[in-house]
Amino acid sequence: MKVNKTQALMLILETLLKQGFIKKEDIFDQLDITDLQFRRYMQELRAFLYNFNYGYDLKYSKSESKYRLIKR
Repeated sequence: MKVNKTQALMLILETLLKQGFIKKEDIFDQLDITDLQFRRYMQELRAFLYNFNYGYDLKYSKSESKYRLIKR
C-alpha cells in the first residue's frame, strides 16, 4: 500500500505501542517504502519521542533485529 510519510510514521508508532517492538521487514510487507525511508522514519520517530518527552526511547536490538520501545 502506498502511504505518505505521516501515515507511515503513525502506523509505525501504533505498531510499536501495541507490540512494543517492530521489525523493518514487517513494515516493508505493509508499506511500499525503501530501506532508506524506513531508517529516516525511525530517526524522525526517535526525535519525536525525545523532543516531546513521550516517556519512551526507541532502541535497536541488533541480536533480535528489532526496534523496541523502552520506558524511561
